This record gives sequence, structure tokens and C-alpha cells, in this order.
Amino acid sequence: MNLISFDSLPSTNEFLMELSKKDANSWTVIHAKNQTKGKGYAGNEWKVVDGENLTFSFLLKTDYTFQQLIYFNEWISNTICLFLKQFHPKNNVKWPNDIILNDKKVCGILIENHRSNQIMHSIIGIGINVNQTDFNHLPKASSLKNITDTQYDIEAILTDLVELFQKEYHILEQKKFDLIHETYLNNLFRKDKISQFKLDGVEVAGIIRDVNEAGNLVIEIDHQAREFKHKEIELLF
Repeated sequence: MNLISFDSLPSTNEFLMELSKKDANSWTVIHAKNQTKGKGYAGNEWKVVDGENLTFSFLLKTDYTFQQLIYFNEWISNTICLFLKQFHPKNNVKWPNDIILNDKKVCGILIENHRSNQIMHSIIGIGINVNQTDFNHLPKASSLKNITDTQYDIEAILTDLVELFQKEYHILEQKKFDLIHETYLNNLFRKDKISQFKLDGVEVAGIIRDVNEAGNLVIEIDHQAREFKHKEIELLF
């Protein structure tokens, strides 16, 4: 691991993306105590409280194709869930890119990719709410501190998490796609449970059944399987 830390950056993903286009190696890690223009999934902004949360990005270079990246993304989520079990046994992936701990969002993921000379460069951006306590403006969010009533060393969490990614990397490297997907479905929030969704402005009942090879969410609505892209349907919880 090559760790580079900053007090503040506009975006760790953007900084590492530029490095990846030069000569950065896998397991280059960019950590910032504060992000002024943090990026979230699908163009959303990731806002953090200065010094209270973990925001970092790391680089992996693989021979994955764009079609195989669905399993890459699932492996990232699976590994974060495995890591967070030490803080609370109830943790899940909320499709497509959030990690839920004890029914509260504590982590967001943004993965950006570019391919050069037959090598896939993947920038994995991760934000974890660690010591922040005020979420009045975000009722579905929480932090490790709020959930466990414990103050944490943010840099120690960063080191431990990256080391777990390195330990679990053999699963990704060996392309154990069936294992990755099975684990992901076991981690999937509200899978096989009747849930409420907002679809075209109307509240409907449905059951999450799968995430398909295109990365779309498969929901059973009125006994019919339907697939949805991000922002086409909203899970209410």
C-alpha cells in the first residue's frame, strides 16, 4: 500500500484519476481529512464534516472487461460489509452503492474506470461516516460512533480496511464470479422481503429478487419480475 494523505482535497477520486493516467500502481491510496467537492454516485455530491469521517480512494489495475465490472463492484461492497461486521452484525448493501449498518446509511461508494493498453484502471472512492454525530438533515444516515457509542481512530480504520481488501483480493483476481454474486445477494438490503418503493411518483409494493448482469435491480411487482436502473425506482425505508 502506498498511502498519500492530505488535510484537504477537492476530490480524492479526481486526484487519483489523474495519477492513474500517469504511472500510479495498484494499491495507491489517496486519503483526505476533508473533501471540498466530494463526488457521489451518478453525479451526486458527497458532503463530509471536516476531520470526522473517512474519505479515501484507491487504485486497482486488472484485466477485467467493462462487462465484468459488475462483479468488481460487488466484490468492493462485499468486502466493506465484511469489514463492518466488527461494528454491528446487521449490515447490508443498499443497491446500488450504499452500505447500511443497523438500518442506517454509513458508507457510500463511487467507482470510476478507464481502460488503457488492455488494463482496466479502477478508482474506488469510499466514504465512511465514522465520528460524526449530527445527522439531523439526513435522517437515514448514521455513523460508527452513533451506532456503537465509541470514538474511533480514522487512520487506523483506513489501514485495516485496505489490508482487508488486500487479503480478499484473491477472490477478485481469480474471478470467482459465482461466489462474488452469491455473497452480494446475501448482503443485499431487503432482498426477498416485501418492501415499499416509489415508482413514477406512486408508492408500490415489491420484492427485491436479484441484481442482473447489467447491474440492474430486479424487483417482483404484482407477481412479475421487472428490472430497473439507478434512479428509476426508489426503495422506501
